[in-house]
Formats: sequence, structure tokens, C-alpha cells
Amino acid sequence: MLQGLQGGGQTIAVNLDRDLLRSNAPVETWAISLKAKPMALLRALGRVFRRKQSLTAALADELPIDPSAFVYNAAEIQRVNEAQANGAKVVVESTLPAAWSDPIARHLGLGNSDLGMSDAAPPTSSQIQLTSGPARSLRAKLRAYAKAMRLEQWSKNILVFAPAVLAHRLEEIPVFIATLLAFLCLGLVASSIYLLNDIMDLKQDRRHPTKRNRPFASGALPVSHGLVLIPVLLIGATLIASQLPPLFSATIGAYVVLNFAYTFYLKRRLMVDVLSLSASYTLRILAGNAATGIELSFWLLALSMFLFLSLALVKRYVELDTVTVDDINEKRVMGRGYRYGDIDMVSQLGVASAFSAVLVLALYVDRAGRNGLYKTPELIWLICPMLLYLMARMWFLAKRRELIDDPVHFLLRDWRSHLIGAAAIVVMLAATWF
Repeated sequence: MLQGLQGGGQTIAVNLDRDLLRSNAPVETWAISLKAKPMALLRALGRVFRRKQSLTAALADELPIDPSAFVYNAAEIQRVNEAQANGAKVVVESTLPAAWSDPIARHLGLGNSDLGMSDAAPPTSSQIQLTSGPARSLRAKLRAYAKAMRLEQWSKNILVFAPAVLAHRLEEIPVFIATLLAFLCLGLVASSIYLLNDIMDLKQDRRHPTKRNRPFASGALPVSHGLVLIPVLLIGATLIASQLPPLFSATIGAYVVLNFAYTFYLKRRLMVDVLSLSASYTLRILAGNAATGIELSFWLLALSMFLFLSLALVKRYVELDTVTVDDINEKRVMGRGYRYGDIDMVSQLGVASAFSAVLVLALYVDRAGRNGLYKTPELIWLICPMLLYLMARMWFLAKRRELIDDPVHFLLRDWRSHLIGAAAIVVMLAATWF
């Protein structure tokens, strides 16, 4: 840290990589190029094999960087700038290629500083070496990992229990164990996909008003940790899937392929993105069927398709409604396939999907009276106005800009949604027992 610096000709040796950058520029550039410029990455890898050039140097030759896309140590930068203003000479050391370090130094207002490699002669006693801030506590790191893995989003995987619950077979021990294993497997797979999504969307997330606080976007976790964690989670999911029927593994494979395709391509396609999100929820239900061998329910699949399509559309609506002034004039908003002018159509489609879900549920009541699972199926009608209220309220809140960007996360935290969910469970139990 800089303390008691008076300037007056002193020299400050600053390590750009360690002291000023919270991002790992080579790793982040490599990760982002996987989606944004895959051909440039392939050319860089070709340079590595042909010329024995380091990957960092090869990437620097192929990919110009955007210094504004990185996360910096604001406190250290302020101290350096103050020292420079007081007359101190700043020597910026870096292991990065000049094609990257020079733009970063200029971006930080250190364009007039001496810039050299980190193997330069060590500073003399009159030089002041900046050091990194204190290490984050273990608890803070664990919280960051949990946030990056979206452990709270594992609640979405409760959908795998839907087939067993609606077939009234969850009390069977083999069915319960199979469903629980499916839940854990989906959780590991989903976490790996969340990690990949966040790494691929670093640049966009750092421009977003709320997503900039995500662990990778904020610099709380190094991107390299995520790249290691992804295969570890997938290996764990594979081991669990091996204990379940082959059809479950096929369903999980389809889920992984769909979500990877979404990450690299589909999320930038108009309407295909929300249909993919809706399908990923429906695949969770299908995974429950595959794990337990319970017959598919046409009505459950139809309900999930419309319900989750509406949730995906409200998510896109909120994103469109929070774009910056500069983004409004862009052809596509935030790397998506939408323009700001599409916002009304998105809301209309979302509300229509919500009402369609309620209609499917209403039609199911007649079917429920024939399958013998319910003694009083007419009671299920009571869930229709509950669902209608829940979805309509969500869209009202979205229009008022009172809804966070993830509607499922909102439902998990909203007490009214909890109350409606509890009431729906009571109604289903009453329809079964009375």
C-alpha cells in the first residue's frame, strides 16, 4: 500500500498484473474468445504449436483487448494517481505483452509512466512497491463459490419430483431415492452451466446494473477457478447419472447440449432463446420421468411449456427494460437478439403464455376426474385463480420495474408466492384425500 507518500522524485514500482488488475487478462480473454471470436482463438493455438509461442503472446497478436472490460483495484489505482500527481515517478511492471499492457496503462491514466516487464531490476530502497490488499476470508470465498454456482437456483430442480408427486408414488423408497439422485445430478450440471454462462458473458455482465455483482464479473473469483470447477462438477454428475437408468443419462445429455448451445449461440437468437429456456425446465420434468420410469403426463408437459415460456419472457422483458441509453440505439441489446422496440411484443407474448398455462390447468381438471388419482378433482379448479393471480402480479411488477431480472429467484423470495404455493399444496392434498 502507499502510505505517507510525498512525491518529490520518489519512484513507485507498480505490478500491473498483481496490484492494479483484479482480472486475469489472458485467462479472461481466452475464455471470452471461445464464444466471441473462436476462429481467432484457433489461429492463436496454431501459432503456439507452429512457432512454440506462448498462448498469451499468440492471443495478444490475434485479439486486441478492451481495457474497460476488466476489473481493477480502485483503491490502489487512486493511490498511484495521487502519488503521480505529487511528482512521484511511476514504473509499471507487467508480464503481459505490450499489445495489452500499454492500452491498460493508458486506460488507467498511466500512459506517461515507464512500462517494463516484471523481470526488470528490483527497486531500490527509495522505491515504494505496491502490494495487494488483504486476502479474503475463507467464509467470503465460500460464499463467492456458492453464489457463482447458484446453489439457490438448485430449487428449480425440484421439478424432477413433479412426476413422482403427481403420480402419488413419492412415498415409494426406490422412487424417492432415484428422484433424489436425479435432483443432485441436475444440480451439479446446472451449476457447471451457470459457471460457463457467467464466464462467457463477462463483458456484458460488467455493463449490467445488477449482473456486475456476480463473482466473476466483480472479480471476487478468478475466472480460472471457474474453468477448473466446470469439469469437476460434470464428472460428479456423470458418476451419479451412472446409477440411474440409461434414459436419464440421455435426458441429462440433451439438457447439457441444449444449455451449451444456448450459451454459445441460441441466447442471441430472437425467440429461440426463450423457447430454449422453457425447454430446459421441461427437460427437468422429463428427467424425473426417466429416473423413475413413471409414464409421461401430456398435461404436465403442456403446462410446463406455457408456464416457463412466460417466465423466460418476463426475464427478457426486465432485461430490455433496464438497458442503458447507449444500448437503446444498438441493433441488438446486450448480446441478445432483441431490440429495445421489441419490449411490447415480449410482454404481450409473455402474458398470453401465462393465460395459456392457466387454460391447460383448467382443462386438466376434467382429465383428473378419470384417472382415479383424486377423490375430488373439482377442487383443483381452485388452483387456477391462484396461478392466474401469481402470473398476472409478476407481469404487473415487471411493468412497474419492481421485479428483479430472474423471476424464479423472485418467486423463491416473495412471501405472497410462498402463500399461494402452500395453498395449492393444501388443495392438491384435499383433492386426493377427501
